[in-house]
Amino acid sequence: MRPSTHDTVVRSISGRPELRHHVTQVQEWRIERAMDAEGFVLSITGPDGASQSFFVATADAGDIGEVLRRQAVWVDHREQ
Repeated sequence: MRPSTHDTVVRSISGRPELRHHVTQVQEWRIERAMDAEGFVLSITGPDGASQSFFVATADAGDIGEVLRRQAVWVDHREQ
């Protein structure tokens, strides 16, 4: 895992408001395999119908997955 990317993501979900920007609820998300690429396309649609797609490299997907797993564990411990 690349420390600088991981640290940025962890700080972003840790509640530091200075790292947040305008936040919109996710209405729909879709993951599509990218042809001839090491990654996938993540498309997110908001409640107003606005949509944006991002190419997520395999290494970044692993980093995101690790952060989400840590977040899930943190939430589980907090609820006990």
